[in-house]
Amino acid sequence: MMTILLLTHSYPDRENSWRGSFIKDQAEALSINNTVIVVYFKIDYEHFAPFSKYEFLKTKAGNLTEYTVTIRRSFPVINQINYLLKTFKFIENEIVQKNKPDLIHSHLSYPAGFLGTIVQKRIKIPNLITEHSRITNYFRSLIHKQCVVYALKNATSVIAVSNSLKGEISSLCTRPVNVIHNIVDTDKFKLKKQKPGQILNIGFLGGLGNNNKGLDLLLKSASVLESKNFVLHIGGKGILLNSYVKMAKESGLEAKCKFYGEIPRDKITDFYSGLDLFVLPSRYETFGIVLIEAMACGIPVIATRCGGPEEIVIPATGMLIEKENTEALASAIKSMSKNLGSYDKEAIRNWVIENFGKNVFIERQSNLYQEILTNITNE
Repeated sequence: MMTILLLTHSYPDRENSWRGSFIKDQAEALSINNTVIVVYFKIDYEHFAPFSKYEFLKTKAGNLTEYTVTIRRSFPVINQINYLLKTFKFIENEIVQKNKPDLIHSHLSYPAGFLGTIVQKRIKIPNLITEHSRITNYFRSLIHKQCVVYALKNATSVIAVSNSLKGEISSLCTRPVNVIHNIVDTDKFKLKKQKPGQILNIGFLGGLGNNNKGLDLLLKSASVLESKNFVLHIGGKGILLNSYVKMAKESGLEAKCKFYGEIPRDKITDFYSGLDLFVLPSRYETFGIVLIEAMACGIPVIATRCGGPEEIVIPATGMLIEKENTEALASAIKSMSKNLGSYDKEAIRNWVIENFGKNVFIERQSNLYQEILTNITNE
């Protein structure tokens, strides 16, 4: 059993049960055989207190200890520096010195990966970075880009959640990049038993803060379907939600769409259980966690070739189409609806268990940990 310090700025809390839920799933899985300490840090933008110390809450369940560290908003320009410095002090003073972790596992290159790499340099603890996001998303300024590149070049090890993301990272720094896919806890998802009825239930789930998930494409495709015997079940919230509701109405789909808003994580299985097929027509994905969640329920999926889905969807589990192609999406929905009986629900679920299940993830991640610690011992 080793002690793992997991750093992240994205993690579920009372305000948002979805944010970083895939990171929490990894932390819980790793805590089965290890002591895992999560430091989740964030800025409180509502309260201006530049000279206040960090605040933190601690919870513990079994081998998993979670710290939520809050930094109050500071002056413009120096706010990020204040955030990084105070978070670093917490990590060093409250965690590293008291718990002596064997290694650091940082999720997302900035700020966690950058901070983890600084700790690695100062205290000689190996730092691994798992990247989940498009690298260019971090490049808000030249300084941010330099911090990200520094972390990726100097961390002990870098992990990408898909081969497409590995390619992006490799274009920035010439070093080995491991691929360890995201995890789905299949115990939380149940196999859908009901057979399709006369009404086709089509599901979509994703953030609606921008148009990346392609809900606009799904609505356009649904509006030209010959058969109108369907219902679109749409989960997710964001600033574009009202515009999508308006789009559905203007497309004549108002009676065919059910907008659920944000679905709590503990209700997500209920959402999937009512579907016959699931659609994610994204413009870009590093992975596509909702695809393997739907498939863990035995539901066939339709996704676009936009990065991560190519490693998730095979002919036995669903269909891949070109992105930004509403005609291809409408055709795929029509084809799948006519052939739902040809998909083996148990086979779909087993594909997920064998490739993205908890045990597979634990084995892959633990082997990398051991390899790193062995190499350090032999140096």
